[in-house]
Amino acid sequence: MTEQHLRIILAIVRKDILGLLPLVLLGSAVFFIQPVISSLDALTLSGDAEFLQMVQANFYWLGYFIGCLLMISALQQDPADSLTHDWLTRPIPRADWLLAKLLFMIVTIVLPVVLGRFILYLNQGHEALQALAFAAAVEKLPAVLVIPILLAMGLLAPGLRRTILLLVLVVFIFLLPAWSVTRPLLELLGIELGAEFDGMMWLQAIPVLSTGLAGALAVFWFLYCRRQQRRAKLAFALSIAVVFFTVYPPAWLYNWDRAIGIHRSLVNSADDTLEQFVLIEPVQACFPATTMDAQYGSTADNNLLLNAGWQEQQTRTAGPGAITFSTTVRSRDMLTEWIPSVVAGHDISVDWRVDRIRARAVLSAESLPQEVPLTRSFTAANRFAPSAAVETDYWLIPGDIASQVADDDSVALEFSYDMSLLSPVSHELPVDGEIYNFPELGACKAELDSNANTIDIECTKRGAYPALVSAELIGLEDSRVDSYFRANFTPGWLEAIGRKQTRLTLTSPSLVDSSRILLSAWNIERVVSRQLTSSGLPDDAIALCPLTEDSPTLSMQQSNWRDSSPHEVSSIAVEQGVRLEVLDWRNAEHPDAPTLMLLPGLGATAHSYDEIAVKLSEQYNVVAMTRRGTGASSKPDRGYEAARLGQDVLQVMDTLNIASAILVGHSIGGEELSYLGANHPERFTGLVYLDAAYDRVSASDLRDRKRYHELNAVLPPQPPVRPAESVSYDALRQYALRTNGRATLPPEGEILASYDLATGAIKHDTLYLDAIMMGLQAPDYPRITVPALGIYAVPSSPAALMETWYHKDDPQIQQTVSELFQIDSQRKAEEIQRFDSEIPDSEVLVIADGDHWIFLSHEQEVLAAIEAFVERVHNPSPLTP
Repeated sequence: MTEQHLRIILAIVRKDILGLLPLVLLGSAVFFIQPVISSLDALTLSGDAEFLQMVQANFYWLGYFIGCLLMISALQQDPADSLTHDWLTRPIPRADWLLAKLLFMIVTIVLPVVLGRFILYLNQGHEALQALAFAAAVEKLPAVLVIPILLAMGLLAPGLRRTILLLVLVVFIFLLPAWSVTRPLLELLGIELGAEFDGMMWLQAIPVLSTGLAGALAVFWFLYCRRQQRRAKLAFALSIAVVFFTVYPPAWLYNWDRAIGIHRSLVNSADDTLEQFVLIEPVQACFPATTMDAQYGSTADNNLLLNAGWQEQQTRTAGPGAITFSTTVRSRDMLTEWIPSVVAGHDISVDWRVDRIRARAVLSAESLPQEVPLTRSFTAANRFAPSAAVETDYWLIPGDIASQVADDDSVALEFSYDMSLLSPVSHELPVDGEIYNFPELGACKAELDSNANTIDIECTKRGAYPALVSAELIGLEDSRVDSYFRANFTPGWLEAIGRKQTRLTLTSPSLVDSSRILLSAWNIERVVSRQLTSSGLPDDAIALCPLTEDSPTLSMQQSNWRDSSPHEVSSIAVEQGVRLEVLDWRNAEHPDAPTLMLLPGLGATAHSYDEIAVKLSEQYNVVAMTRRGTGASSKPDRGYEAARLGQDVLQVMDTLNIASAILVGHSIGGEELSYLGANHPERFTGLVYLDAAYDRVSASDLRDRKRYHELNAVLPPQPPVRPAESVSYDALRQYALRTNGRATLPPEGEILASYDLATGAIKHDTLYLDAIMMGLQAPDYPRITVPALGIYAVPSSPAALMETWYHKDDPQIQQTVSELFQIDSQRKAEEIQRFDSEIPDSEVLVIADGDHWIFLSHEQEVLAAIEAFVERVHNPSPLTP
């Protein structure tokens, strides 16, 4: 470039800066302070936090607007139809004029933005090169898509007023699909609203950007080089049309099949090994359904219709007799990564994830000429729910179709799911406010807000970004929060000039040790498709549940459920704001009899002892309690370590004036027994472990847990409960007989307290159950100075672990169960030997082929063992009624 060209360029830049000086100064100030505003802590610095949060959310767009205004104004300093501006009165090359405008934009927009960000990142503790890289990157890549169109407008319109009118016209065009009047025309063109390609929109972004650039260059060429205004307008109109049909593509041009097909070809490798690890299965035995005419039916019907959220036009089109039903489906994979954890003190598991991309359903029958695609609600109440293993869709069967196939036995429903398989790369991030760099996540920091009981996480990265970023409290998967509600497929090369800042907030970190949190980058490994087929309409297996009018007695039979155990229920305070459910079977007939304090297993309540407690109460004073985080007990965000749970037991005993007791614990209840036996032996005359005496944090236990995790992923889950099997306790016994081969069930009160009768799923929040697991500690058996009885359920052969719903002839199932038996037998043998040898006064009872709920499967043996143990402890003999 010669000196003359440089003088021309600098002269034009100087002229434009002076001509737009007020706007330039305003823009520089906004660009410089925008990063500062966005980084402020609204809750800490402002009394009106909501106002500051609103300012933070919109200040970027204020700067974006001023930047666009500067670009357009600079171009219009020298409009194409002027006869007096410099570029026409003097022989200025078009290239020099164009370079001058670009230099103006760099000086007045880019430099202030980069400088402001650079200073901010330096102050936040980033190194100089990293701060510069972050500052020079594009903050919001989607915002770049509009800039070529705005440049074309600035070139085409001679003044700001006409530019605004042109902008309003373009915005009006892109808002047309929102008008009900224009929808018939759009449908005629094949444009389907609601078909947003979540996570795959980058495929549309490329033609939008390239078309915008081509349009801007064409407008510049025709106006400034050829002075052909009509052709410039035509080029602009064509570019807007192409962009419109790219944003709202006709189905014949671009649809879900093509979008998924393109991504499948880009993501999937020739090796299809991963395909076998992805499964999909219904959560319920049938799909809840109701007719659209049941607007004022049962609460379940109303909730189903409310959650479906059908639009008025859809319900009108479906017609009378239309059926709405929901499908709750679990997608799972059998892949796990193990990472070392400082907080846990051992390796922890991070399962791969399956993210749903699309769901479809078709209904077929011999009486129908062809398959009928079913409408899926894209306005359902859960449409913005984060990605999860269990998701619910809502479907609509038109009334005329439902009537036509009502008596057709060949009816079949087929559901198709397209999903992405995500692999994790996980790191522990210290919660100390310091910046740590991770290759996949960039520069990250986490800070604890003690007042709000939250942890704020912030990660900044330039270039390629993971499909999903998540944070969670270590050991508490249900605390996980994601950066998006769906995985992002944008390729790394397209994000090369971009910068992303991810902000996540974890709640209730006081549940566990939160000195570090788990931060994961999720990458898409494969796009997979799965089908689920069901036969028939209502009353068929894995089909629609019976409609309300078909089963008027079902809701009435729900009243058959009741807790009939003769206990007194109370709620006892163990600390401020925390109350525990206590069940009391004590009576005045034998006030001096020994007291048994019963502790339930993990995810169970005191009601799990409803039946055996009645029989124990014939000789003893019996009390049971539900630990915090479960059932009717309080669910505080603290206090789930073994020591605090043990203190809860002591507090309940103090409140009930129980000076000493024999402590009986099932499963995880052994943790409280071991802690209290070692630290408060003076309060207990004996300990009874009901398949509960295990070291759950030893190296061997963790090694076995890894293999257990892998093996159990291969085994099929227990079949779900059918609606007719949940109407009463007796009916549920038939379910147990059908699935387990035996009619043994937890007590009726326990089922009411712990299980969802519709699905059979546990009702307790697993967040608190996992917090209990994270608070485990190794039992200190030598310090237990009180007598202890360990009752163990030990399988005698692999057949004892072979559930009735397993495919017994499947070699893989046989091998898996056999290995599980070997691990279980060896581990229990080691635990029994340790219990018997390390506790000074111990005795062991092994019950062959006992269930883990050993006091249910072998009630008489357990009762006899407890009676003999109490007799030994309270020599010479137990009291009789």
